[in-house]
Parts: sequence; structure tokens; C-alpha cells
Amino acid sequence: MHQINKSIIMNKLLLLTTIFLLGLMSKINAQSPLPIHIGIKGGSNYSELPVSDGSSSKYAVGYFGGAMARFDFKRFYIQNEILYSEKSSKIEKTTGAGSKNAKWRSLEMPLVIGYKIVDLSALNVRIFGGGVYSYVLDENFSSLNQLKDSYKKFDKSNIGYQVGAGVEVWKFTVDLTYQGGLNNVNKNFSSKPNSFTVGVGYFFL
Repeated sequence: MHQINKSIIMNKLLLLTTIFLLGLMSKINAQSPLPIHIGIKGGSNYSELPVSDGSSSKYAVGYFGGAMARFDFKRFYIQNEILYSEKSSKIEKTTGAGSKNAKWRSLEMPLVIGYKIVDLSALNVRIFGGGVYSYVLDENFSSLNQLKDSYKKFDKSNIGYQVGAGVEVWKFTVDLTYQGGLNNVNKNFSSKPNSFTVGVGYFFL
């Protein structure tokens, strides 16, 4: 009987200790949230590939998806992403001979610095800007007779820049970004792709 009472007391002490430690950890995390966050992100892009050989270009829809990591420092933050992206641009002959879509797929690695204009516990509004490195996996210009010769040596590595704004509610994010190219996609052809993206993300850490 004495042994049973002792066991009950020990179990109660263990339970109370566990509840106390969980409450203490919760309070510490609430006061000092982790500065590093990891999540996933995806969305749509609207891209244009300017041309100047008797054709005109228009924006076309593509998509992207991947992972993101953020380091917070008060209202400032640094965010890095690695994304698989498929982009497209509608190319039209000015002579009215019809149109084709130019498509290219790439891995993109944006690195931006941001500032939280509104910084609340469950809501923030952000602005950001930085650079992006793109590595082209493959492109499809073979059906565009007016472009295939110009893009025989489509440069695999490209550098660009990004500026944008976003809203974050709890762990969900929505970003609107403009991305522009800093170098031509081919050294013999003056063309710098640009795009608008709408992205939705979720931080699970």
C-alpha cells in the first residue's frame, strides 16, 4: 500500500514537472522566437522575352515552386530560396504570320534583404529587394524559326535582380515580385527577360 502511494505521488510530481517545463518553454519561445525559419513556396509567373528581329513579345503564364529559408534580425531579414521555374513568352511576327510561345526551364536562387513595415505577432507587411541567379535547364525555341538561330547558344547562367512586397499572416506568406535580367540571354543577342511573380508560401519552422 505504501509502495502504491509512493508511486502515485511520483507520477503526480512527474506530471507537474512536465507541465511546468512545457509552460516555461512555451513562454520562452513566445518571448524569443527562433530567428531562422524554413518553408515552401510556389506560384505563378508572367514573363516576357524581348525580341528585336521583326517580332514583338508579350507576357505569358508560367509557374514555379521550391523551398525558402529566412533569417530574422528585428525588423530586417535575409531570405534565400531555391526554386524550379518554368517561364514562357508569347512571340508574334509583326507581319501577322501568327505567334508561338518561347519556353525555358531553370533553377533560380534569389537572395533578398527585406524590411517589415508592419511587424506584429501574427501579421507583417514587408518590402524586399536583392539579386537572383538562374541556371537554365533547357529551352524550347526550335519551333520559332525567327529565333532559333539567335538562341543556338542560350546562356545557361544568368544574373538578375528582384524587388517586391509581401504580407505574412501567422505562417502563411503572399508575395508580389518583379524580376529583371542584368545580362543578355545570349552574348550575340540583346534580350533580357523580365517577369512578375505571385507567390504563396508556408513556414513550417
